[in-house]
Order: sequence, then structure tokens, then C-alpha cells
Amino acid sequence: MPLVSVIVPMYGVENYIARCAGSLFAQTYPNIEFIFVDDGGKDRTVEILRDLLLKQDPSLQDRVRIISKENGGLPHARKTGLDAATGEYVLHVDADDWVEPETVEKLVQKAVETDADIVVYDFWKEYENHSKLDSEQDSSIADPNLFRLRLFAYHSYGYVWNKFCRKSLYDGVFVPKYAMHEDIVFSSQILYKAKKIVHLKEGLYHYDRMVSGSATRAPRKFRRGNSARNMMDLYLHFEGQNPSPVSDLKEEIFLRAAWAGFSLDRNLFEEYPFLADAVRAIPITPGYHIGKIRQSIIKIFLLTHYR
Repeated sequence: MPLVSVIVPMYGVENYIARCAGSLFAQTYPNIEFIFVDDGGKDRTVEILRDLLLKQDPSLQDRVRIISKENGGLPHARKTGLDAATGEYVLHVDADDWVEPETVEKLVQKAVETDADIVVYDFWKEYENHSKLDSEQDSSIADPNLFRLRLFAYHSYGYVWNKFCRKSLYDGVFVPKYAMHEDIVFSSQILYKAKKIVHLKEGLYHYDRMVSGSATRAPRKFRRGNSARNMMDLYLHFEGQNPSPVSDLKEEIFLRAAWAGFSLDRNLFEEYPFLADAVRAIPITPGYHIGKIRQSIIKIFLLTHYR
């Protein structure tokens, strides 16, 4: 019965933490440590969590840690939890979501039976009046490299919370700065390291689509710009290493950053001065997330503004 570390970042979730924590404390699998990371929130989230914990069995209380830190954003809250984790496997849970009682038990069983590094599992999207079961494509899961490519084209899910994995996959992971598509940055790295990925076709996680986080409430310019920065920083982190998690993705990353720079945030070309030349060197080619027409527009823009 391997130890599982469940990591829950928290910020401004006083209306949801009792639902999330209650679903975790009801897990049927006994060998779990729960790590809640308070990312400098100013509301009653921690107070509500502590009150709920006092009502639990004392043996459970001994397996729960609440770590409080200065506000640093979601990616670094996740990393704080990973640094504190001692389990063989890791499960991420967002504080405004919840899980089924047998989630950890079924994930451990699948991982042990198949000797998998990552178990990808299905989840429910929860709307106001209905629920929708969502699932990753088996064709992606069978090939980790294809899985990574599909992440960057938005054809696969980058969520870290539907990927139960060995904690060792997170060793030395690059931590993005911004809470926009940070899941893709983390997931692309663990998928690159994984030798075996399997699919558990059960809806075990409930993703609350009615809750808008601070990242999704931000203006579009801010969101798209910071997504591009996360991807560019990921590329720079591994620059010179070949192969690397992004050696086959750099053109995709450059084109997406250039489109965000052209259409929303021109500061990207100043922050990454090599970007204009890098994009100019990419032939106009189908198959990228940024299509041929947009590629042409970018090149015309670069000719007139960044010679």
C-alpha cells in the first residue's frame, strides 16, 4: 500500500474548501498524506479547513499538513506542496473541485497492477444544471510524445489533476511563473519522463466549471500574454538540451508567442528579443496551432516592425 501525497493549493476558496476537503477525508484508501498549501489568502479558507479537521478522527488529523506561505501564485503553491510531499505517488486536487470516495484506491490499484508511471483518468465537468463526463483519447495516452504534442495544440488535456503519477517524475521540474496554462508546462515535463502511461476509464474527479479563478477572470491580453511567457520560459529553461521536453515543440511555442505578441501584447517581442528572428526562420507550414493565414500575417508584421 504505497503512500500517496494529495496536494491541494488554496487561495480565496472559502466557499469551496469544505466540499473539497470533505471528499478527500472520505477516501477509502488509508495510506494518504494530505498537504494543503495556503498561498497567502486573506479569507477564511484556512479557518474553515481547521474547523473541519477538528471533527475528523484523530488518526486522520495526524496525516494532514497545512502549509502557509506568502502569495506566489498557483505554480509555486503546487511546487511547495511537491517539496513537502513524501509519498511514492502524487495526486493534485484543485480546492474548488472534489473527488469520488474511491478515487485514490482505484488509482493506486491501477498504477500497481500495470506498473505505470502515470494513470490518466476521466473526470466530470460540473455545470449549473448538468454534468458531462470527459475523457482523454486512448491514441494519445499510448504515445507520450504524441500526448505532449497534442497538449500544445489544445487537442489533449494538460490538467495535472487528472494525472496520478510517481512523485519522482516531478524531480527537478521547471516551475512556470504565471498561473496561465501552467498545467501544460508541468504536464509536458512529466509526460516526457514517463515510460508507461495507462488510462483508467472512470469519472473520479469533479471539475467545477461554474467557478472562475483569478487567472480566468483576468483580461484576455494578460491571460494570453502570460501563457506565451510560460511557454517561452519553458523553452529557455531547456535550451541547448537535446533531446528535451520541448526540443520538438519550439516552433509551435515561437509561433504562438509571436501571434500573442502581434494580436495582444507587443511587450513579448521586447522581453524575448530573439523571437522575431526565430519566427522569420520558420517556413509557412500547415499543421501548427497557428494556421498558415496567421503565420503569413505574423511575417508581414515582422517585416514592417522588426527588421
